[in-house]
Amino acid sequence: MKTDDSFRAPAVLRAGRIIEVIATASGDAVGVNELARRLDIPKSSVSNICSALEQLGVLERVDNRYLLGSRLAVWGGAYLDANDKIERFHQTVQSLPTIKFETVQLAVLAGVEVVYIARHDGVQPLSLASAIGRRLPASVTATGKAILASLPDEALDRRIEAMGDLPRLTPNSIGSVEDLYKDILECRERGYAIDREETAVGMVCFGVAIPHFRPGDDPYAASCTLVGARLTTALSDGIVSDLQRAVDLLRDPFEQKATMDGVL
Repeated sequence: MKTDDSFRAPAVLRAGRIIEVIATASGDAVGVNELARRLDIPKSSVSNICSALEQLGVLERVDNRYLLGSRLAVWGGAYLDANDKIERFHQTVQSLPTIKFETVQLAVLAGVEVVYIARHDGVQPLSLASAIGRRLPASVTATGKAILASLPDEALDRRIEAMGDLPRLTPNSIGSVEDLYKDILECRERGYAIDREETAVGMVCFGVAIPHFRPGDDPYAASCTLVGARLTTALSDGIVSDLQRAVDLLRDPFEQKATMDGVL
């Protein structure tokens, strides 16, 4: 395995790893000692990098510990402004009769996790663990399982092998590789994935994979989440139908434009 020093710009790589640790700390400030211990980087190097990142506004120091800085929000906003996937996602969801009233999210596969990059809040906004920018295990989310089910078998096997022990976020989370493969097979057969209170107790989520926005893109998925007590057969059918329609629109921007213009 490569060490940081084997890269051409080890300080840049270390800075990225430091930012990643702080970003996944659930809003808690992280000290230099903890960063050095978790990343196996000399304390002096961590201190110097954090000071530089603080000067750039990437990190903010509070009581000798670090939080993410406001500069990242500026960069994130620039990324979203330049990314037509996000705009197309919101336009598509708003055009569909059932899911426009629900909480719908867009996620991309990153290793063995999914990263949520966009969210549409319906008439009953939910408090979710999957906020924009958050990572969750692919094995317990509808978006993650939908993407895994869309992969060729060899790629799927590599991803699952890299997961190691499957994380369990609730008592309903899939806990074994055997059960995960079974769930993925069922997902392939019915054409969509289901998270049955695997990410959060009381919540149900449906997910569909989006093959690509354009050639070469990483795998994406869209999902719709709601309180399980609201779920009826009619609502379930409407959500699944809309999500599958969203796939067609998102992977074909010309068809989407025609729909928005009232041609289709």
